[in-house]
Amino acid sequence: MNKYVLSAALALLFTPVRAADLSAPEETQAQQAKPLPRWTGFYLGFTRGFGGGVLDSGLGLVSPAPGVTVTGGSTNRASGFSAGGVVGYNYQLPNYFILGAETDLQWSDIRASSQFTRFSSIPGFLANSDSAAGLTWYGTVRGRIGYSIGRVMPYVTGGLVYGQLQTQGTPLPGANSISVGSASEMRTGWTMGGGADIAITKNLSARSEYLYMSLPSVGAQAVGALQLGGAPLAGSFGAYPFGVHTVRGGLNYRFAGVADEETSEQLQPLLNGDISGFLTALPARDWSGFYAGVNAGYGGDVLREYATLLTPAGLKPGVGLTTYAADRTGGFVGGGQIGYNYHLSQHFVLGVETDAQWSGITAQNESGVLETGYGGVSNNNRTSLNWFGTTRARLGFAQREMLAYITGGVAYGEIDHRSIQGQDGGLIGNVSSYARAGWAAGAGADYAMTADLSLRAEYLYVSLAGLSGPASGFVVPGAPLLGQFSTGSVTNNIMRVGVNWKFGGAEAPSTTADE
Repeated sequence: MNKYVLSAALALLFTPVRAADLSAPEETQAQQAKPLPRWTGFYLGFTRGFGGGVLDSGLGLVSPAPGVTVTGGSTNRASGFSAGGVVGYNYQLPNYFILGAETDLQWSDIRASSQFTRFSSIPGFLANSDSAAGLTWYGTVRGRIGYSIGRVMPYVTGGLVYGQLQTQGTPLPGANSISVGSASEMRTGWTMGGGADIAITKNLSARSEYLYMSLPSVGAQAVGALQLGGAPLAGSFGAYPFGVHTVRGGLNYRFAGVADEETSEQLQPLLNGDISGFLTALPARDWSGFYAGVNAGYGGDVLREYATLLTPAGLKPGVGLTTYAADRTGGFVGGGQIGYNYHLSQHFVLGVETDAQWSGITAQNESGVLETGYGGVSNNNRTSLNWFGTTRARLGFAQREMLAYITGGVAYGEIDHRSIQGQDGGLIGNVSSYARAGWAAGAGADYAMTADLSLRAEYLYVSLAGLSGPASGFVVPGAPLLGQFSTGSVTNNIMRVGVNWKFGGAEAPSTTADE
């Protein structure tokens, strides 16, 4: 039975859509006969994006001395930018379905980092850690299935991913041991996702895309020594399977492509060498009016935190602890926006927009180390951006169906901070939520699919004021520690896509230049 189902599906895929033509009026048939932009042919381009995920790592060391072992694990957020090139081929079927193959190669800064240093006036109460793991470059080889809707081609994609995973150092905040090691290995996994290509001209198209990539673990040998007596340690450490989410945009150049009459008319000044005429061509849509929409994306950056704790006066004077930590942040965002645009002239558009976003962006550093015979160490830092919003001005340039813009304004949000760090009897604790304000700036592009509906791709940099508050702890045999913690600005790079609905859509604005 399966072969009959497969045959029927293939027949549907390769059969032109004609049912609507049987009952359509001649005028409608003439409109349907108008050639649409063709996607068939080779293309190349470039992409730029932001992504990340959650990365787990582990450590195991043993010593020839009986009963001496060190084991541990760590969970950290990974994030970073990627950029590279893409090459592919599409074949458009008679029924507007599109089959394609694509390969790309990307530089990547997507990694998890956990760098922190602790100093104490107690000689044994000292630890240093600098561990990092991530993806230094990657490539994909994927198939694509899309559907042409005028100048927009949504698609799904999936295939093979390969790349270089690198890990170095260890998540080991123990006071009595030191370990080092590094590894850099190529790994192969799988990837899948989806996106949309938008034909700007007969050869140039813009892209917005989401990909999920899964890569196997990487590991290497590790060595160390117990500071007490210098007992050697040997073992291994590694990063476990890595799942990476990326949101990226780009531009592609198609070597072949037949434009419709409207696109040909748009390109004629440029083909004749009249650049001024091309730039001054009237936009195909009046962007003036109110609009509302939804969006989703991914964001993150690096969060730095400082803390200082001292014993109260009269209790073991001179006993103190200082810490510094730098952790990557990452996570999904999603929400909605409302705004208003006004055509200042034929091409320039001034607007204002406000948005409200749920956020899963988190700085995560969770680790635990067990030192047999020498005590235990635990660490749990977590700072999350629960939600944020922005209110921004926008200045755009409208050309045909595209509105490219820059934007900037104020930002605000709620940040949740949790810190529980144990180190051979020491503890730093703080759990609080903070409302913070700051600023946001970025750029993007809206593409009008109809007089009312438009697609959007946007980058925003959001900076919120840092956190500060009380911290407390104790040292063996129980002397209390009191102090303060603070962070740098809570910053995030946001890559997001969305759709907007314009109320009271209209065609190009009427001006004296039209007459």
